[in-house]
Amino acid sequence: MYWTDIDHSFCESSITGLPEYYNSFSSLFIIFFGVAGLMNIYNELFIDILYTNLAIVGFGSFGYHWYGNIGWGMLDEIPMILAIFTGIIYVDNVHFLLCKQIYDKNDKNDTISKNIIYKRKAKLFVYLFSMCLFLISNIMANFRRLFPTIFTCVAAYLYYKIYRLLQLVNTNKELIIAKVFDSLVVISVSGSIWIFTEVSCNYSKHPIFLIGHPLWHFFIGHGFYNLIQVVNFIKTNQPGDTLKYNDFYLLKKSHE
Repeated sequence: MYWTDIDHSFCESSITGLPEYYNSFSSLFIIFFGVAGLMNIYNELFIDILYTNLAIVGFGSFGYHWYGNIGWGMLDEIPMILAIFTGIIYVDNVHFLLCKQIYDKNDKNDTISKNIIYKRKAKLFVYLFSMCLFLISNIMANFRRLFPTIFTCVAAYLYYKIYRLLQLVNTNKELIIAKVFDSLVVISVSGSIWIFTEVSCNYSKHPIFLIGHPLWHFFIGHGFYNLIQVVNFIKTNQPGDTLKYNDFYLLKKSHE
């Protein structure tokens, strides 16, 4: 398969052909949320990497839905893979830091702390190795169509890691759980709408199904923007800090 070959099977192109105007221009929302996240000058490096990947996904998604070839498809999907694994590593690192604080306070013997450090290194190897396997398999013709399934499984693991992280939170726990729940619901519901419309499009070419993918583009960017904010808030959580939505329903940290 050549990089210029068409690699596309979305609902809009099956109805109207290429370019997919709705899917392409709705990808700009993903860029917006990534750039909005980067505008915070107080971000740590991990956070800026996540938001940068989100913005790049938007650029790749625009090109993929406009031209439909595999080259643009890689610019869409590779940063998605990098972002999801970077997110897992970041969540796992926050979990590690909280665990280490607990052990350092309660255990005079540092054996437990050393064990979780070695465990962290082993998991990092597994995460990066898995990411490389995903990246390589995604450019193989026999595995291209498995991307949504594999990505969903990896995203589910990220959800699980966030769930484990929430168990260690003490300060502002109810607030944090509520914001995490909001973000995950937005992502999950929009993903379900996208899957429903894409599958339904195989049986009916009704124009109503054209809205599924654009809705996914908006809410995936919106949901992950807020999810990144919440996890970062967990790491820097202090009494008196709170998460509030601005006029665009985007989470920002403030101190009361």
